[in-house]
Amino acid sequence: MTFQFTTFIFLVISLIAFHISAPKYRPFVLMAVSWGYIVIMSRIALVFVLLVSVSTYLIGFLIHKFMDSKVAVARILTVLGVLGCASSLCFLKLGDVLRTRDHLPSFMSWVILPIGFSYYIFQSISFLIDTYKGKVTHFPNIIDFFLYQSFFAKFISGPIERAENFFSQKEAVGAHKFFDEENLNRAFAYVLYGFSMKLVLANRFAQYTTVLLENPDFHSAKALLVGSLMYTLQIYTDFAGYSSIAIGIALLFGIKLTQNFKAPYTAKSMSDFWRRWHISLSNWLRDYIYIPLGGNRKGAFRKHLNTVIVFFVCGLWHGNGLNFVAWGLMHGFLSVVDNVLEKMHVFDAKIMQIVRRILVFISVSIAWILFGADSLSRGLRYIKNMFLGSGIQMSWTEEMELLEMSNYQMWIMIIGVLVMIVMDVYSSAKKKDFPELLMDMALPLRLTIFLVLLVLLLVYGVYGPSEQVIGFMYMEF
Repeated sequence: MTFQFTTFIFLVISLIAFHISAPKYRPFVLMAVSWGYIVIMSRIALVFVLLVSVSTYLIGFLIHKFMDSKVAVARILTVLGVLGCASSLCFLKLGDVLRTRDHLPSFMSWVILPIGFSYYIFQSISFLIDTYKGKVTHFPNIIDFFLYQSFFAKFISGPIERAENFFSQKEAVGAHKFFDEENLNRAFAYVLYGFSMKLVLANRFAQYTTVLLENPDFHSAKALLVGSLMYTLQIYTDFAGYSSIAIGIALLFGIKLTQNFKAPYTAKSMSDFWRRWHISLSNWLRDYIYIPLGGNRKGAFRKHLNTVIVFFVCGLWHGNGLNFVAWGLMHGFLSVVDNVLEKMHVFDAKIMQIVRRILVFISVSIAWILFGADSLSRGLRYIKNMFLGSGIQMSWTEEMELLEMSNYQMWIMIIGVLVMIVMDVYSSAKKKDFPELLMDMALPLRLTIFLVLLVLLLVYGVYGPSEQVIGFMYMEF
């Protein structure tokens, strides 16, 4: 969801309506407020989610009905349903590309990717496949399914929830009480942590990374290097911040969403990075593409080929531009190389394990440049200028003046990043999300940390009508 003052009003009204409703009506109330939220953002988005949800539900119902008596029919329905979902995603993403290139006729202006489509279309595919495989043990009613597809806390940027996990929480939603001290503390911890990442760091980085990514020929190599690091941190703090806020808000309604991030920049390998980054997407790609292709069961070559195919699809999911394809393929080839070197025992020594972590971070950072650039050519030019120089010779002081970056802003970013690194390393060592670690602390200490974070957020957060950076980056995918 987006987060503005009007969102806070919407949230309060939704909570009141939800908690005064009888338990059996709560899914309907949540569905209704979710639809209201979607239509406020985009009426066409509501039309699309309804069309997709109704068609997916009907096909899923038929699969569920025939999977015991007419397996062949159920299989055909599953294949057709999955192909329909995948085709619609490709078609709408193509519409986005044609629109940006002014090749889309005016009468086809509706052919654009609506908000949230990439997320709930993947949910639709997994729902159909899981229904066919018998993993959806209790087939949902239409209201529960509509809620699964459109729940406002996860609608615009995920996570991509699995049907059985979501439907199994129905009783918890009905029994949920607002004045549950532990749940309120946990929800507040996630929301506060997420807003701190988004407003203090992500929005601050965005003021400078946008300029650098759009103008790689007008900045020195050292500025481009710093810009690459800032964008690497920006996309993490922005998306992980969103995910944390979404988890916290969902908890207020008794729903536990999938955690999407687990300190990804502490990863010890490329595969470990993807076990920590956008976890719901990584798991989806593993379960519905990598494993059906054969996974690692058909020899080393097929394993590596399947890995590259999965990351190619991952790149296309994010966008049809060649820069996204290159980003996906780069991750695919890096994952293959990393795995091959591991099999050769290159990283057995302790010092090489440290080197490996550093190389993973550097590789991911370079790949993010392709992801953040508006075209492949500009992204490649940025990388070339960062390593070989752009011909621009400026001191760091001159670069700061050009970027309109003050020493005050620079030190806020440096200190903020150092604090975030400490939190991520601590979270990784304890194998718990930072908000969960806060819940393990004594109440006085936890409340003190809450107060400190809140003050820092209010004082150093980048927000308000005068700021240009408001939306979340993954709303676009």
